[in-house]
Amino acid sequence: MKLLPVSILFLTALIVNPGCSTTPRISYSPESAAEAFSRFRALDGDWESTPASPETMPPSTVTYHTIANGSAVVETIFKDTPHEMTTVIFLDGDQLLMTHYCAARNQPHMKASEITNGSVYFVTDHVTNHGDPNDLYMGEAEWIFTDENHISTHWRSFQDGESGDPLIFNMTRID
Repeated sequence: MKLLPVSILFLTALIVNPGCSTTPRISYSPESAAEAFSRFRALDGDWESTPASPETMPPSTVTYHTIANGSAVVETIFKDTPHEMTTVIFLDGDQLLMTHYCAARNQPHMKASEITNGSVYFVTDHVTNHGDPNDLYMGEAEWIFTDENHISTHWRSFQDGESGDPLIFNMTRID
């Protein structure tokens, strides 16, 4: 019977101390999430992407398209190639979320953990189709909104518990 009080104490500590949770910490208001989502909706169109490290990734066209009566924004990169990837950004109540459909054949589901006037930073909540936790997955993503015609995205992958170098894409609107 002594196990029950210890279990209750442990569960209480988990509830009272959010640092024990694996859920990403969120530091923004519901209004900030809605404002940030409107920034993503304003990206609609084609963008020329110039990677900061062209030896790692080639230049490409990135397309942003608003779908589902304005409720989601789809980003497509490397269209019509075997490495085509799609990211869907959307609001779920007062949280800004995204799912990245990766060429690594998994789907990181991310939550915005920080929103500022000029950027949105996402961290992984969980990854589907990812049987081995040591396999590669995209773990962090940041959009930096310079102005209406220039943005930058920073993607960071993880493998074997280690963070890789960021993949930085500088984009200019082309239509």
